[in-house]
Amino acid sequence: MKRWTFVAFVLSLMAAALVVAGCSNSKEEASGPTPGGPVPGVTDTEILLGTHMPLSQSPAAAWGVVADGMKAYFEYINSQGGVYGRKIKLIVGDDHYAAPDAVEVVRGLVERDGVFAIVGGLGDSTHLAVMDYLAEKGVPDLFIGGGMPEFTDPVVKTRFAMLADYVTEGKVTSDYVKEHFAGKTEGIIYENNEGGRLELQQAEERLADSDIKIVSKQAYDFVSFDLTAQVQRLKADNPDFVYMIGNPGSVASALKVAREVLNWNVPFITSAVSAVEMTLDLAGPANAEGLISVTTGKMISETDDPGVQRHIELMKQFAPGVEPSSLTEFGMITAEFTVQALKNAGPDLTRESVVDGAEQIRGYCCIVCLAPASLSPTDHRISEGMWFEQVVDGKWVRVTDTPISYESTLTDVIACKNAGEPVYKNQ
Repeated sequence: MKRWTFVAFVLSLMAAALVVAGCSNSKEEASGPTPGGPVPGVTDTEILLGTHMPLSQSPAAAWGVVADGMKAYFEYINSQGGVYGRKIKLIVGDDHYAAPDAVEVVRGLVERDGVFAIVGGLGDSTHLAVMDYLAEKGVPDLFIGGGMPEFTDPVVKTRFAMLADYVTEGKVTSDYVKEHFAGKTEGIIYENNEGGRLELQQAEERLADSDIKIVSKQAYDFVSFDLTAQVQRLKADNPDFVYMIGNPGSVASALKVAREVLNWNVPFITSAVSAVEMTLDLAGPANAEGLISVTTGKMISETDDPGVQRHIELMKQFAPGVEPSSLTEFGMITAEFTVQALKNAGPDLTRESVVDGAEQIRGYCCIVCLAPASLSPTDHRISEGMWFEQVVDGKWVRVTDTPISYESTLTDVIACKNAGEPVYKNQ
């Protein structure tokens, strides 16, 4: 029995007992929803959703445009009449990319604003700080924007994640390194937080039985975007290539120092979170040339692709002041999967039915998907496959045609093309 259901049940028994005892004039009511009663954040005309993201007072504030992509898609759906006649409203709370602020923001969204669900909560440390609270409250925690394995392992009924986890990314990247840099030496720069330390551990463990030797490990704090000292120490250790576990700002700093200050043209590989245009803008296209990473979707630079074109059209129509980017793409597909879960839930919307609706997503191709998304009661993570890409002539370009996939929920849909068109087996 869900915690809130149990609490409401007990309170209803207490209220009944008071009536029998002659206390029928009491004004006290149970604070939570009762079975068959009102659903938090849901009316006949509206679904109220919430999210937490860095919008200010943080180097990560540039990621806040993810919320603009989400809002644009929800407004598009609202323009079509909503989901079963209900318009979607999204409240975006500014967590400054700080765990204590994320706790305050999410509690406010749930307890003050009464949101139906939290969708697309962004960040590893920030969402780690609130995920247990949401699970205890029975609040659907849909499509987290983070790569920590704990988000979906073990599976928690109400919690779903968007990104491939760092264990999967570590497998993919290590296999690539073993194939292309056999017998070489590696230097690693990593962000000194939960995700960065986990990826470092993954790299060390997976290369332990190879002929690749890690000769330098340099940590940096997220709030510092000047990596001059780390790159200087790295160069002194003279690795043959560098694996950069970091965000766009830190990767850009490392590239600028290596290329412009130290005149060091060592190959760089970076984690998926930095495979966005922001990295190229901050580093300068020439400094980023040759940078290698992985992707789970289409890049905004693929302007000939019908899915990318559709995303740009929707952004221009429903978020006209926001520049389309791979970050707005990520926000839009997060919203698209949320809408699909709401549709699967049916017109009698409850928190339980939307969770079941998310688990029923099978072989679904979003607007900019390369591969279909499939979920189940034992699989709560959208992305489980990756493609390699490289910066070529100042743009991210996919350099592999097929994904390296760890998808655990298989369907007859094997790929996606155009603007969300499924490709079936034997088609």
